[in-house]
Amino acid sequence: MSAQSQQHEIHPSLCEKLQKCETQFDILRLLRSLTSSFGYQYFFVANGATPEEKSFSEAIVITSAPSELVQNHEARQPVSSNPLIGILGQTGAPLEFRLDDMAAPAPADFRLFLEGVSSAYDLDCSFIVPVHHPDHGQSVVFFVGKRTPMNISETAELALYAHLVHQRLRQVSARPSKPDSPLTERERECLIWTSVGKTSIEIAQILSLSEHTVNHYLNNAARKFDAVNRTQAVAHGLRFGFID
Repeated sequence: MSAQSQQHEIHPSLCEKLQKCETQFDILRLLRSLTSSFGYQYFFVANGATPEEKSFSEAIVITSAPSELVQNHEARQPVSSNPLIGILGQTGAPLEFRLDDMAAPAPADFRLFLEGVSSAYDLDCSFIVPVHHPDHGQSVVFFVGKRTPMNISETAELALYAHLVHQRLRQVSARPSKPDSPLTERERECLIWTSVGKTSIEIAQILSLSEHTVNHYLNNAARKFDAVNRTQAVAHGLRFGFID
């Protein structure tokens, strides 16, 4: 099925699906579906660079890309190299960038990032949507893959979807943990991602934390549930409704 035909399956129910998203994992699944329907392989939602989030990995809020993709990029480039800085400084409009278009209006740091992705993962294009949140400032939703150039209709649709999904992601992320839960919000998030098979390294990338910090949260959660390990902590959290 083509990307064009798949779009029309998503469009009528997107808002309904978004309203049903209650966790970051729900958003992840919806974004994965959206990414695939437009012919891309991976998506990223990332904050603009701040003094606390100088590197690419620190800026990422959520992504479907394997952790090795970002790690490989940062191994090739300086730790402070964030390929989004130039993009956000250059435009506030959606932008398609293709490696086969040498005149593509993308900063050198983003070109280097996509060239690295291309050589390691056989991906050659990206669609970038700058977004803004009153509490978080500039952010970006972008997709990487290997597909034909976007047409005007696809560009408008995917840009709209990116804004709507980003808005819902921020709403979901801002929700406090249940009043009767012994877990902090970070402990709860780490357990949720553990429940879907993510490793500490992958959770650290998703939540913009260090692996050590993720393990600290998971150990705290296990201790609060008197569990012998994180698997038992997940089971306890699911059974009593502290994670969903």
